[in-house]
Amino acid sequence: MKKELFADSAIDPYLNRTRVLYVEDEDMIRESMIRILKRRIHTIFAGADGQEGLELFKKHNPDIVITDIRMPHMSGIEMAQGIREIDEDVPVILTTAYNDEDFFLKAIEIGVVKYIKKPINSSDLFSVLVKVAKSISQQKEIDAKNEFIKTILDNNPAFLLITDEADIFFMNKSFLYFLGYDTFDEFKSNGLNINRFLVVKDDAFYKNKSFTEWITEVIHGKEKQYILYLAGKEQLRSEAGAYLISATQIPEIQHTDRYLITFTDISGIESERRRFQDMACKDPLTSIFNRKKFEDEIEKEILRTERYKTNLTMMIFDIDHFKSINDTYGHQAGDAVLRELTEIVSAHVRKTDIFARYGGEEFVVITPETTLTGATELAEKLRELIQNNKFSHGGHVTCSFGVSEYMGSESSHTFIKKADYALYIAKNNGRNRVQFVEKEHSLVFNLPF
Repeated sequence: MKKELFADSAIDPYLNRTRVLYVEDEDMIRESMIRILKRRIHTIFAGADGQEGLELFKKHNPDIVITDIRMPHMSGIEMAQGIREIDEDVPVILTTAYNDEDFFLKAIEIGVVKYIKKPINSSDLFSVLVKVAKSISQQKEIDAKNEFIKTILDNNPAFLLITDEADIFFMNKSFLYFLGYDTFDEFKSNGLNINRFLVVKDDAFYKNKSFTEWITEVIHGKEKQYILYLAGKEQLRSEAGAYLISATQIPEIQHTDRYLITFTDISGIESERRRFQDMACKDPLTSIFNRKKFEDEIEKEILRTERYKTNLTMMIFDIDHFKSINDTYGHQAGDAVLRELTEIVSAHVRKTDIFARYGGEEFVVITPETTLTGATELAEKLRELIQNNKFSHGGHVTCSFGVSEYMGSESSHTFIKKADYALYIAKNNGRNRVQFVEKEHSLVFNLPF
């Protein structure tokens, strides 16, 4: 069997560098899907069972994996588990003709990104592949930009100091002048305190840490880069610059370990990097968080809830009969409705709430430290505000809401599925209403992909 196949027709801009592993034990289905995939995907590796698929993954390290579930020798789930041990981030898409709850629950557990029912609809499959490839492409661009920044700045003038992790033994003149000192002795006489020049941002790795604690993390930590913010003597704290910190061990001096610490000014580039990273987590139409950012944040909120034993709730809502708005008034009017709706919701949720576009006309709000009653009341308030608003296309719109509460130790997927189920009930009961899932409500959630 030929394992690597190259497309011979039009290549999608997001798929032209994407390498896909496709695993299917039925020969006719596999060959048929390969022909379809070749139309738009640059490189395809094909396997006939889980064992072969896992070996192909180890050899070629593809960007995306598409696999059947039920196969001889090794199932798609077992193969996906093996892949997760090698690379926990690679997207895995499952295909099957069966409705097997045990397989579905296991798929959720190992983080499968999508489940596609056989016979496979090629349009649906390519829609999923483009979204996944786009996300991969954006992350690669961010990683490449970070590497580019570090390469450019390697030999640029920088602030320098020498430390043994506890004391500072030397600072170069440019660093001293920046901090407002003429000599190192003057700096020493003022307590050798660099921390008072630090400006703490929300995501600062040095937050609430002494100099010894954060410099030790820079020297021995596993992160690829550390960035801190410094405001010099002539600067306001709001003018603090961003500095990339690196540590180089100096050959042993009198049986002590000393390190040269380099602070490279990357203020302009870091600002651009943050802007670029922000673009990757924002929905371009509405400027609120996108689905990927939501999925990252919900995992963080669950960890925080488990740690501090607080309440966590969420709501999923979508616009009722949104298609009719597009059909009647045009897609520009539909886009305007989406933007106006997000402005209404953004103005009435807290800064600690996480508001994101989940897909199409569907939105989600994570409400930390909020009870089911509180989240339901907020959903009802938002529903009324939206219903009573006159949108720019001249009409009114309504939304249906599903609300759920996180129950300890359940997965994020189950948490989301409960809200999605409540939304389904709200729509079935007539739309333009709020439905919540009771704590006692026991459900077997079937993936509706």
